[in-house]
Amino acid sequence: MPAPVVPVPAHLLADCPLPVIPDELTYGGAILLLTDAMKTIADCNHDKRAIREFEQMRASGAESNKGNVL
Repeated sequence: MPAPVVPVPAHLLADCPLPVIPDELTYGGAILLLTDAMKTIADCNHDKRAIREFEQMRASGAESNKGNVL
């Protein structure tokens, strides 16, 4: 019997938050907004990297279990 498929953790599949853009944006506010946006992008990239690693582990586990029949 094959092992059950483990789903990708929900927190890795959640939408990335969008920064709130105020109606009136100053130059200083734009810098803060950009900083916030860059942090959000970095966090999203971290999640996507974790998904790739998770899928690689799942794929390598499936490969190593090929031919193992109880």
